[in-house]
Amino acid sequence: MKKKIKILLTGGSGFFGRNIVELLGDKYEILAPNSKELNLLDTSLVYNFLKKEKVDIVIHAAAVGVARNEKDNPGIVLDNLKMFFNLVRAKKMYKRMIFLGSGAEYNKQQELKNIRESDFDKSVPEDPYGFYKYVCAKYCEEASFITHLRLFGVYGKYEDYKTRFISNIICKVLLGLPVTMNQDTYFDYLYVNDFVKILGYFIENEKTKHKFYNIGRGERVSLSSIVHRILYVLDEEKDIKINKPDLNKEYTCDISRLKSELKNIEYTELDQSLLELIKYYKTILNKLNKKDFLYEW
Repeated sequence: MKKKIKILLTGGSGFFGRNIVELLGDKYEILAPNSKELNLLDTSLVYNFLKKEKVDIVIHAAAVGVARNEKDNPGIVLDNLKMFFNLVRAKKMYKRMIFLGSGAEYNKQQELKNIRESDFDKSVPEDPYGFYKYVCAKYCEEASFITHLRLFGVYGKYEDYKTRFISNIICKVLLGLPVTMNQDTYFDYLYVNDFVKILGYFIENEKTKHKFYNIGRGERVSLSSIVHRILYVLDEEKDIKINKPDLNKEYTCDISRLKSELKNIEYTELDQSLLELIKYYKTILNKLNKKDFLYEW
């Protein structure tokens, strides 16, 4: 019997972590300690943990300061970089790292329209979170043991429904709240189940054509059209209030490189993913508080 790949997954209690454990936990031996069990800011603890556990792969999904309603804090850079380099420092204790990067590395203060991997470093991100991811990407350029996945708009269950657009709108409709948006724009949205399938490919395949990959669908979709699809799936009729008539900055990516790597990549249809997400939120609807939905996109 083939030995299971052993993985240290950081951020195991977060959005990505919970979905990865749920969908891949039977296939791989996944260690997903929470911050109390493994403080990634503690250099010695991280080193000794990896020395003891002898994992094959580190999937670094942990990050602080990602909430949209959280004020910019320069400390985000220090804490996130320290976690990253504490893992890097122990690289002799494992074979590979898969780092979950972000489209924010391209600088979200500018419009990112069908952005390519070759466009990286044409601008330095101005926000702390984007700058942290940018610095890690610069290190990864010279690190042979790291595969760097740049995620765009990933959505699904366990995300922060208070501030994440698709979950936020679903919950508002289910709770009978008004559907309001500050400004419309175009995003590249990827269902988290599809992301985990893509991640599984990179777990299984050590030798890939490239180091950096944009992770998305490669399709632009407006936020307002997603609202209409949610209302359609729920068979609801509601007015959508958009405060500003002009479009906000686009956030979409080119995935030619990913398609070249994963020849038979398949994505879940939008309506199907929305239906699955709606079913999930219906199971926890009694736990939701209307006062939590003050954030406006």
